[in-house]
Amino acid sequence: MKNERVRNILSSFLLVPLFLFGQTADSLDSKNSFAVFPVISYAPETSLQLGAVGILVLKKESDSASGFNRQSSIAPLFIYTLKKQSIASISIDNYFSNGQNLVAKVRYFNFPDSYFGIGNSNDPDVSEKYTNSFFQIEGQFLHPVNDRIFFGVAYDAHFTTLRKVIPGGLIDTDNPTGREGGNLFGIGPAFRYDTRDYTIYPTEGYFISSRVVFNGIGDFSYARYVADFRKYISVVNKENIIAFQFQTQLTFGSDVPFYKLPQLGGDERLRGIANASLYRDRQLAYTQVEYRRPLFWRFGMTVFAGVGDVAYDINDFNLPEFKYVVGVGGRLAIIPERKLNARLDIGLGRGGQTGIYIGVSEAF
Repeated sequence: MKNERVRNILSSFLLVPLFLFGQTADSLDSKNSFAVFPVISYAPETSLQLGAVGILVLKKESDSASGFNRQSSIAPLFIYTLKKQSIASISIDNYFSNGQNLVAKVRYFNFPDSYFGIGNSNDPDVSEKYTNSFFQIEGQFLHPVNDRIFFGVAYDAHFTTLRKVIPGGLIDTDNPTGREGGNLFGIGPAFRYDTRDYTIYPTEGYFISSRVVFNGIGDFSYARYVADFRKYISVVNKENIIAFQFQTQLTFGSDVPFYKLPQLGGDERLRGIANASLYRDRQLAYTQVEYRRPLFWRFGMTVFAGVGDVAYDINDFNLPEFKYVVGVGGRLAIIPERKLNARLDIGLGRGGQTGIYIGVSEAF
């Protein structure tokens, strides 16, 4: 079963770049920069997957007098399979000339997903495949108090349909909240303290973010609090970077669809957990640290480690049950002038789990 799990991870996550095209500017603030590459992969439940990943780094328009280089970026993604499944998304992080910041993620997802159950002791080899179809818009709009402190609103609109649920399977047996899908909309206050010297590839500074989203419109009613603390340190020089992150997500209310519960794994948190849906519950806490440095030409490397867990209640966290990961990664500068990297990370997790991830920009 373990070898089969590794094969599934490889077929699901290993997107093979066919080519890389980048157009960059001679001056960091003179022009927009764009990079795009097609990807191809295969998984038994999807057949052949074809798609493209891109990122556009916009000309800097915000006031740079403060010394903080906050670049705006737009990152589209599209994947289509021969079984007529698809993923389409666009992530926007835009800084206006007055310093206001709009973060928006728009996603359409009609793709196989996995249900392992709810909790922190699920078996990676026991799951149910189903089709998760949803459209989501989430993000924040922040207004600067000064060049470091921002206040604003966070929002989340999510419209979900679950299909191909197996009669008598895990979902039918557990009958979790959200079994029939549903719609929700939430909004709430957001705060950020940001002293990073550069948003795409920070070498020093703090990033502290906090938000509460109250979901009271639609089929579900609950609230989620998210706190994210990051610190970036240059060691000796700006080629040796240590990045640290601690994040917690706390859910209040019992009417939470299972697909909106905090999840521990993925390509941004605790890389090395076999599946992003493996561990999910009402409360989440994790911390991770990463060492980054360039090597030669456009190549760089990283080593990382992390620990965390999910729990039903805050008092249920138990240190001996925490999940841990360690891993290494390679970096390729696709837009060197913008310090924008493509990344390949390989993580190992507790119990022999393995995760392989390809993406654009750093995990945190």
